[in-house]
Amino acid sequence: MKSIISHPTDLIKTKEAAHLLGVTVQTIKNYIYSGKLKSYRTLGGHHRLSISDLQGLASSHSSPSRKDLLQQYDHLYRSYLDTVGTVLNALDARDGIASGHSRRVANYACAIGKAMEFPPQSQRTLELAALLHDVGKILISEQILGKPGKLTDQETYIIRQHPEMGERIVGEVEFLKGTKPFIRHHHERFDGLGYPDCLSGESIPLEARIIFIAEVFDTLRSERSYHQSRDLKESLAEMERGAGTQFDPHILGIFIENVGEKTHNDAGVPEESVDPENASETHLHEASSNPILSLPESTPSLNK
Repeated sequence: MKSIISHPTDLIKTKEAAHLLGVTVQTIKNYIYSGKLKSYRTLGGHHRLSISDLQGLASSHSSPSRKDLLQQYDHLYRSYLDTVGTVLNALDARDGIASGHSRRVANYACAIGKAMEFPPQSQRTLELAALLHDVGKILISEQILGKPGKLTDQETYIIRQHPEMGERIVGEVEFLKGTKPFIRHHHERFDGLGYPDCLSGESIPLEARIIFIAEVFDTLRSERSYHQSRDLKESLAEMERGAGTQFDPHILGIFIENVGEKTHNDAGVPEESVDPENASETHLHEASSNPILSLPESTPSLNK
């Protein structure tokens, strides 16, 4: 009996499984028919295989070792990241910002995940979600994304659609479906005044709360034509003022202790990698239209 799951996070195609094991697609099918491998059916009706199940086959003499299998999977995963990176560079260019924003946000998010002892698969999903958090902006006009002044109410409305747009985009890619709720909710605030669903507290997915903190930090460290970058001390002070309102105070504390205060000493996110970036731009626009979503007073809001 084949299992039905809604949001697979570690499933791969039959061809990919055959590549990892160094066998033919027909051999993989034979494993499925004989019961050696379980086939998972996604909500879209596609059949996928679990990396965890494939590891069980690695013990047979005809299959690669567990170490080799994991290395091959890591290589496959990194090739996916390379593809994602190409898309993100194009997005950064459309947004009128220096490249690297999404990668820095992912670095910060992963550093938090590591400090919180996320298992490897959860770390990968967090990394992908952080990299793609703003992918919905690819559907938004460059005239709006690059507008130097205050947005109109209509432009603000359009900008605030990007989390939902991003959710729809990644929902079309099997490998990325596990990131959907984190991309959708990365602009929710801890006090429930965020968007798109006004979730609050722990009803906001954990990974989305992490990405929100990572993005705000990169926003504060960014410099735009209408917004000067903050130094490290000032940026952290501004974020601390948002604990319990914008941010999950527990996660913010972990970030400050394990990432923010160690940025100069390379806590997995070297200071030189923290370059001015996108979060500031789009977010700053929305604050001017709706102060209820802005960070405390002088802090750029997360509107974009």
